[in-house]
Amino acid sequence: MRQLYIGGEWLDAESSEGIEVDSPVTGEVIDTVPSASSQDVRKAVEAARRAQRELEEMTAFERAAVLDEVTEYFEEHEDEIAELITREEGKPLHESYEETEYVIESSDDYAHDAIRLFGDVVPSEFRGRFAYTQREPYGPCAVISPWNFPLEVPGGSIYSAIATANPVVFKPAEETPLTAYHIAKAFEQSSLPDGAFNLITGAGETGAELVGHRDIRLIAFTGSTEVGQQIAKTAAERNAQCLLEMGGKDPILVLDDADVDHAAESIVMGSNWNAGQVCCGTERVITTEGIHDDLVDAVVEKTEALTLGDPFEEGTDVGPMVSERIQRKVKDHVDNAVEQGAQLLTGGGTDGLFYDPAVLDDVTEQMDIATEETFGTVTPVVRVDDYEAAIEIANRSRYGLQAAIFTDSLERAHDAANRLKAGGVFVNETNNYWERLLPFGGYGESGSGGRYGSKWHLEAMTQTKAVMMNYKNY
Repeated sequence: MRQLYIGGEWLDAESSEGIEVDSPVTGEVIDTVPSASSQDVRKAVEAARRAQRELEEMTAFERAAVLDEVTEYFEEHEDEIAELITREEGKPLHESYEETEYVIESSDDYAHDAIRLFGDVVPSEFRGRFAYTQREPYGPCAVISPWNFPLEVPGGSIYSAIATANPVVFKPAEETPLTAYHIAKAFEQSSLPDGAFNLITGAGETGAELVGHRDIRLIAFTGSTEVGQQIAKTAAERNAQCLLEMGGKDPILVLDDADVDHAAESIVMGSNWNAGQVCCGTERVITTEGIHDDLVDAVVEKTEALTLGDPFEEGTDVGPMVSERIQRKVKDHVDNAVEQGAQLLTGGGTDGLFYDPAVLDDVTEQMDIATEETFGTVTPVVRVDDYEAAIEIANRSRYGLQAAIFTDSLERAHDAANRLKAGGVFVNETNNYWERLLPFGGYGESGSGGRYGSKWHLEAMTQTKAVMMNYKNY
């Protein structure tokens, strides 16, 4: 069984209980990680608390240098990390390489942005006063990450926390905890003070212990809306800060004047990247009447052209789903929609953990597949009369992560960008989209507390202090 990384040391967990990590690719057990107990959690948080002062006393340039050292580790071990991501999560190897490349590039961004996290000089209304603001850390930070991007998602929160002097206790998802050990090794070989980064593994109970610890002052969580809302309630009892990125039911709107082939290509990518297991994936296609038939035909054709198979083989577009639980939810959403009148045009079959990419037409708002996050290789199509109806249906959701619209009208593009209730709106581009320097996060039940990515992530990890100096009249 693996160990925990606490206070700069590799330690055995208090309990001998472990979690077996199964590969969705082969079904075999890859490794076993500890199920951290409440005592292990307390040790990790105490180590982070002890490291707080030393981390704060480092200059922003010194903390940025730590991230540069971490980047070097990832560059040296990129092949090993990419292969491990595919083995424990199931995505095609080329997608795993994109994830590692993204982390290498973004860690460099965080290092450079951190040294430019400025305060403001504020004009005083009184003579002889000098007023300014400065950004300061919250304190020990819990980073709790999902299984679908085991390197990229935690990486951003960990880097921004360290860069802004918040010591970290990291708990990865129990389905994909092995990649997290590379993150720990990267910090172990860096000049980061002992205790400023800690790794504990476990299931939901371990995460609950971590979130409930009174010395945790900042919680960065990515995962389901239901778990995120429970974390927010727990944190509210002691007024701890939360940065939450949660679920989505992200729409793509396709208007009559759209380029059919480009829209269909973007939709199929958005629905099937990482086997559809992406919080900003394409979960709804809302199409106006005039383009509906041509669009659906193109989407079906491109969906049927996808290659399912061994994610380690070149040419594979879609790998297995991460677990039976996730696959079962996808199948239930599709089966229930068909029972309620939706037309299954292609796909829907299962083979092991593979789910044959599906396209559903005649989907209505009364179906779960139109309102609840599916998280799989499914493209549900909703037909509407016109642009106004498309906007109305797109906004009629408790979620609001990312949305897209395909149109040749500049007026409609700008209007939709203003009216769609989402944290990101993309014109003539898939909603399953992100860039390193763009903020990422949602409206409504998709998120709260700030944005991920670049300077926005750093700002979300800090609080503002006002300082006034009376240098004359005393």
